[in-house]
Amino acid sequence: MVSLSLFTSQVNPRDTMFKSLIHLNGNILAAVDVETTGFIAGFHDIWQVAVLPLDSEIRPAPTTPFYVDIKIKRPENVDPKAIKLNRTDFYQRQLRAYDPFDAADMFDEWVQALKLPFHKGICPLASNWTFDKSFIVEWLGHETYNQLFSPWVRDTMVAATFENDIADRRGDKIEYPKVGLSSLSGRLKVKNEKAHDALQDCITTAEVYRRMILASA
Repeated sequence: MVSLSLFTSQVNPRDTMFKSLIHLNGNILAAVDVETTGFIAGFHDIWQVAVLPLDSEIRPAPTTPFYVDIKIKRPENVDPKAIKLNRTDFYQRQLRAYDPFDAADMFDEWVQALKLPFHKGICPLASNWTFDKSFIVEWLGHETYNQLFSPWVRDTMVAATFENDIADRRGDKIEYPKVGLSSLSGRLKVKNEKAHDALQDCITTAEVYRRMILASA
């Protein structure tokens, strides 16, 4: 896998493909989602991943997202409930899925094509990032993960619970009684046309986060 140390240090943040939030200092905000064969990283597998770069308005940026199906390593550990939750065409899609190592190389190349400044990376925006991160690290490895991702994370579940804590402190109505993506999208009137598809969930997560910011402004 190509190291980010090969990037030129002369790249200007203003020369990247699109403008992200200024306070990210050259890092970019991107919605991230994974679909998995269960809930335990290292026992279950990631089988679909999407990373959707966002612009300064927290809308999809004018660049191609990373979106691939990955061939699972442990078919004997598949949780039928997890697959049913996703889609019935899982096994058909697996026939066209990429080897995990090839998919990791593709992701590394995709990040390079974003032309980020030296030592800058992706600031993930997710719903339940702790879960997604565990599978991404298991897929990429700790070293590559730390090269490609910034530690400055956004999470709609964390943001919602923070808003709830503020409301509780003030004695106000709790705005987000449930903080899962489906509950937040319903609360904020964000239509998720294809839930449990990694790319569509990225789009939904970004719009949920954008509306949460607008509601708090």
